[in-house]
Amino acid sequence: MSKSKSKNLGVIERNLLNRVKKALVSVFLIFLVGTLYYWLFEGYSLIDSIFFVGITISTVGYGMHEQLSTFGKIFTMLLILAGLSVVLYNVSYVTALLVEGELIKLMKQRRVERKVSKMKDHIIVVGAGNIGTQVINQLLRLNEHVVAIDNLVTEEELKEKIADGSKAKNVVFIRGDATSEEVLLRAGIKHARALVTTLPNDALNIFVALTAKNLNANIYIVSNISNLSNLTKFIYAGVDHPIATAEIAGLKIVEALTFLKKRENIIDVLNIQDKAFQVEIIDIKNTKLAGKKIEELRLKEKYNVYIIGLLKDKDLVLGPSKNEVLADDSKVVLFGEINGLSKFREEFLNS
Repeated sequence: MSKSKSKNLGVIERNLLNRVKKALVSVFLIFLVGTLYYWLFEGYSLIDSIFFVGITISTVGYGMHEQLSTFGKIFTMLLILAGLSVVLYNVSYVTALLVEGELIKLMKQRRVERKVSKMKDHIIVVGAGNIGTQVINQLLRLNEHVVAIDNLVTEEELKEKIADGSKAKNVVFIRGDATSEEVLLRAGIKHARALVTTLPNDALNIFVALTAKNLNANIYIVSNISNLSNLTKFIYAGVDHPIATAEIAGLKIVEALTFLKKRENIIDVLNIQDKAFQVEIIDIKNTKLAGKKIEELRLKEKYNVYIIGLLKDKDLVLGPSKNEVLADDSKVVLFGEINGLSKFREEFLNS
């Protein structure tokens, strides 16, 4: 939803409230004038006067009062016209809103705001594209409550991308421009724990970060960065953790190709204090590892490599015993510095 549409909904809401107030006042005045006339000038009792006005303006009608004067008949016709005019005028306004869908949008917006008002320490995800959707799915896997903002994707399209449909209730979707303070306030920025902005445009991500920090100085911001030359701008904007997703993806692909071996499956590469560590899975079959105890390999002493798990069929055994014998039909999960893993491969995997 654009800023202009958001403003339009605000105008519609104010107009609707004013219209309801005017309708109630109009009906009350018609009741008051009619009741006073029948009571003071036609000689009806107060209860009869109120009852007669009610059945008259509602067009129910139980017949005309026998003692009603000629002027009273004229007044009654005018009362019917006034009552119908007020009711039909206001009903037509509400009907027009329903036909145009604006009232439904307004009600939906209020429903979203009620949900968000009950949330605290939630995470706001700006952008529901490929990266944003993956972020949302991972957050839902951790049972986090998420408010997603996007001005292009619809709520139905987002729900289709959620991997676990049973957790869709933990996502509140707001269609709008996240660079707008109004939209971020509707997303509960004041009570949110973190904000993740995944927009493909660096300028937009920076503007979202600036706006978010202005509304909540303590919020933790993670942002996608497309051009690393803009890194300092992200830091100045208050982004706590800028992530160059394209560069990371390229690095992972090259690392996977560089370390590609027949019996290896690279899981991840970590960089810690200028040292590169790697997690990989190795098939024991037809290697020098088969039939050996873990203790015999002396991986820690010789290569600074650790066996952190064993894959047996579909079961994963974490932290296997040093007396475990490596079976031919198993796979070993290794963690260690890349240089140490290279030496390990040369000794045990290369024929």
